[in-house]
Amino acid sequence: MRAMPLKPTRLNLIRDSPEFIMKPAPAAAVLLGAIGAYAQSSDLFTRFMTYNIRWATPTPGTNEALWSVRRPRLTAQLNYETAGRPESLVCMQEVVEEQLLDIAEDLGSSWSHIGVGRDDGVAAGEFSPIFYQPGAWDLVENRTYWLSETPDVAGSVGWDAALPRIVTVASFTHVGSGFPLVFMCTHFDHVGQTARENSATFLVDLAKQWESLANEVTPVFLGGDLNIEPDNPAYQTLIAEGNMHDTLDVTPEAHRVGYSKTYTAFTDDESDDSLIDHLFVRDPTARGMEFLSHAVLPNKFDDGVYISDHRSVVTDVKFGAA
Repeated sequence: MRAMPLKPTRLNLIRDSPEFIMKPAPAAAVLLGAIGAYAQSSDLFTRFMTYNIRWATPTPGTNEALWSVRRPRLTAQLNYETAGRPESLVCMQEVVEEQLLDIAEDLGSSWSHIGVGRDDGVAAGEFSPIFYQPGAWDLVENRTYWLSETPDVAGSVGWDAALPRIVTVASFTHVGSGFPLVFMCTHFDHVGQTARENSATFLVDLAKQWESLANEVTPVFLGGDLNIEPDNPAYQTLIAEGNMHDTLDVTPEAHRVGYSKTYTAFTDDESDDSLIDHLFVRDPTARGMEFLSHAVLPNKFDDGVYISDHRSVVTDVKFGAA
């Protein structure tokens, strides 16, 4: 199945090309050439982030604030975590169109995003979008698949799932170096175990497919709310035989920080907290990867407002020179 590109839903940005006003002298030209060569061969640092932001329900439950209250806290956290990191790639779950537009507005014009609504393949239902900065990444291709027996049919429900479920896939090249990368964002069903297991198998095959599309080694990452803990058979399918690797496991222990659980609900009772949000990498050795940090961030501060019922997961990766 060949991936066909979809146009980004919003923020079609025009980027001005840098221009030199003065022509450098020969000695300066040699120096500038050396600097340019170094820049092209230097390491690339990328922050990956996955965040189930909780959809904007009009009837919030106990301890759950309205989206209008959560919005400024969530986007401030996103802006803080990506400040000075234009190569950051952020995937989200449970994003309805209202929230998608709000987040795009609050992140600002340097950001763009891709993704479609899971109900109709346009704007209905929840998105699993990927946000990126076109100043750092060129979007090569992107596509949404439904986690079902008919992945090309918009709104299709797979196996024993309660709802339509999707995976958003984007292929990028780094603006400065041409470095290729694939990022996948998904949200597994919360009810159907068969659906989760089959979705895991599908995503492994999909990751391998996108990995092989390029004519060069291309790192593939997957982020999402999988509604499964590591002991679940669907999780085991993902990591079996080195199919994928949890970035938590490939990051040195001294470089891991934050919470051990990612789902909290809207309560301080930790007895039912769970680790269901994950970041994976297909091949942690590709392109000289070094995993610098892994974090599970707070979803509540001293104002007592839950930003979401999930905590976000972040990993920082250094890629060696291509």
